[in-house]
Amino acid sequence: MLAAGLVSGCTGSTGDDLATDAQLRHRVVECLHIIDVVPEPGPGYAAHGSGGGFIALPTGTLQLGRSGSEGSGREDYRFAKFGLLVRRAQQASLAIAAAPGDAFLDYGDDVLVRVDALTAGPCDSHGPACDVNSAEYVGGWPCGADRGEWMVWAGGIWVNEPGCVEVIVSSEDEEIPVQLAVGAPCDG
Repeated sequence: MLAAGLVSGCTGSTGDDLATDAQLRHRVVECLHIIDVVPEPGPGYAAHGSGGGFIALPTGTLQLGRSGSEGSGREDYRFAKFGLLVRRAQQASLAIAAAPGDAFLDYGDDVLVRVDALTAGPCDSHGPACDVNSAEYVGGWPCGADRGEWMVWAGGIWVNEPGCVEVIVSSEDEEIPVQLAVGAPCDG
């Protein structure tokens, strides 16, 4: 629960809402929301963790895209999209530790909820059958999911100020700080 403590302590929460935020701002990203399976992280991504890594995140500056829709309470936020890669046999967590303004993650569900931390994996080693008439078929799962070691989820991060966002990635007994350049490069 170190990640929950880091999250509520560094995202601009006031004393009155710390307990509520720590309980409500974590999401478990389901394996059924995987959009792809790849053998290795591609160019522009770096794996973090021992033994070849347990999570892979982008290394370059993320472009800011769309703004929050009118009336959503997110009108002052911009979205930076990037795939989240987690090694199939591991559980990994990603938590926002510090940001120049306010920031939150958006992965795994169509409902936009302010999420400071998420957990993903492990996922089935082979995936369901690809034949739509099979009893084992699961719609939405990448067909032929045994073709790679890394599961990919679509999503990204919302920020109200571009800059360097520090996240903590963790799995089992490893905890690693990682800098994400969101709309502006990280200095140093």
